Amino acid sequence: MKKALFILIFVLSNTSLSWAAFSNYNTILIGDRAAGMGGAFTALTGDPSGSSFYNPAALARSGQSTFSAAANVYAKYDVKFGEPESLLAAPLRINRGRISSIPASSGTVYSFGNFALGLSIIFPDFDIYNGDIVSTTNDTNSFLNLRDESLWIGGSVALNISEKSALGLTMYYTLRGLSRSVSDKSLNGSVTSITTEDKSLSQNSLIYILGYYTQLNPQWSFGFSHRFSSLPIDGTGTYFKTQIDTNGSTNAAVAEFNIPSSTRIPSKTTIGLGFKDVDRKTYSLDISFYGTESYYDLIDPSISDFIQHRETWNINLGYEEYLRDWLALRLGLFTNYSSQPRIPDNPNNQRYGDHIDMWGFSTNFAIYTSDKTTITLGGFYTGGQGQSTQQTGQQVIRIEKSLQIFSFLVGTSFVF
Repeated sequence: MKKALFILIFVLSNTSLSWAAFSNYNTILIGDRAAGMGGAFTALTGDPSGSSFYNPAALARSGQSTFSAAANVYAKYDVKFGEPESLLAAPLRINRGRISSIPASSGTVYSFGNFALGLSIIFPDFDIYNGDIVSTTNDTNSFLNLRDESLWIGGSVALNISEKSALGLTMYYTLRGLSRSVSDKSLNGSVTSITTEDKSLSQNSLIYILGYYTQLNPQWSFGFSHRFSSLPIDGTGTYFKTQIDTNGSTNAAVAEFNIPSSTRIPSKTTIGLGFKDVDRKTYSLDISFYGTESYYDLIDPSISDFIQHRETWNINLGYEEYLRDWLALRLGLFTNYSSQPRIPDNPNNQRYGDHIDMWGFSTNFAIYTSDKTTITLGGFYTGGQGQSTQQTGQQVIRIEKSLQIFSFLVGTSFVF
């Protein structure tokens, strides 16, 4: 067993870099029970879709076959460009702005003997915006239409290696899709210049997550997971840009198709602790570390965005209490720091990834409708302030950006 585990770790750790859509890793919480506990789930069991993502070894510890699913039926993205504003202003606009429905996660696990097999479908990354970038003067008007999302479909296998410990592995097949359209109009004297830019890319890869879980004693549990580098499968993009003005002059249009693309994320290592007291109160803690990476998302640097990830730490805290035998309350608190470095004052007409350090909290109620079925109602919030690079006034500049996300989550689980 030790020799096989060593070979498995060696093979996975020598593949190329793994993919993800953007740099705030806790923007969407995965799972049913796990989402209510702030994503602090590496040392806990009982959520197939969450365990496959946070620690696949926990699938073998449940000892039963289970299905769980969660959907963000209401996801309010409140984005402000320009001057930073108070974080308390966004809740006053909770009934306005763009609302999206995201099928965040679903998963099932089948247990037999010391083995467990799982299937998981998750949406770990999502970003959307449709509106003005800067409208502070009559001389400039910039409009952005952005949608950036990823889908992961994976299978898991877990094995109890002792009465208290288990190993697990999840392999995800991923698809990322980015679509960005910019319309930039500026007035210089009597001449109006109009720049239109359209960019799209798609990326496929394989992602591996190896996990270890052990029950230290009846109260304490420990979990460890590592997301290894991924195997790239395919990635292509398109780019189109035109610039004209009202005096009749034009610049040559840029049109590129089937450009090799790249989307990379550093490896992730997480350790977790769980504690359950005699009153069925559960406490959990996850500490995650992300490494470094830098790349251009298209092979041609003249039309690509430069993405750079720095070393980043995130902390997730979770709590669960049974108010009644049929009702459980879950609470979570987490950081959502950006892995992007601070954007220079003068980006020299080069786009960088958004640098927005965020934090968040979550809560949900689990209603046990029977011994085998549960309905979950709740949600989570994450938000912060930082900088972004956007095209306005015929150039790419750094501007302030505020982002707050309010999500209402509905979930269910079934033991069969």
